[in-house]
Amino acid sequence: MVSNVKLPKTARSIRFAGMACIIGGLLWSVLVGVEQLKEPVPSIVSGLLIPVPMLLGMACGPLGMLIFRPSGSRRMKRVGLIGTIITLLGVCSYLATTLSKYIVGYEIEFFYPVGALLVGVGMLTLGIAVFVARWLSGWRRIAPLLVGLYYVGMIPFQIIFFIIPNGQPSPILLGFWSVAWILFGYAIWSSASTLEQLPGREAE
Repeated sequence: MVSNVKLPKTARSIRFAGMACIIGGLLWSVLVGVEQLKEPVPSIVSGLLIPVPMLLGMACGPLGMLIFRPSGSRRMKRVGLIGTIITLLGVCSYLATTLSKYIVGYEIEFFYPVGALLVGVGMLTLGIAVFVARWLSGWRRIAPLLVGLYYVGMIPFQIIFFIIPNGQPSPILLGFWSVAWILFGYAIWSSASTLEQLPGREAE
């Protein structure tokens, strides 16, 4: 059940956003698997054909929350909007790194950590707004927050056990972040299904 939200323009838009976010999370898992297996895969597949739709799908997660047009205090609405904007800037930073190899001939790796930081902070901010304002109910209420909390919890482990001794973050820990994104996408998708069942309202 969804609480404290106005009926969205179309439940189909919310379902699309949720499914796109799920697919983005799944593609992230695929990308990590491809990189870890060390199998011969064309560089354009792991460098472009998987990351671009993956990132676009993930971006649909926070955008999907905006489609709900949540009610509640203006402060929480602003906090949610700020979180969404920061998250989308992080996704754009990831995209900049991905596309730089094909635009300028090499990866501008600076945008990777910047993108991760922005996405983590943005989703933590959005998650807090969703949780406090109760834009979603039940377990769905914590789904966006888990995305941000995973990033916050992961950073100390990355620094202590991987970045300091090896100079590189663990792709496995980053890959497990995809699970939180898949859960987030499912929370959005399943909320749309609930909205369709509300009595006296028709989903377009």
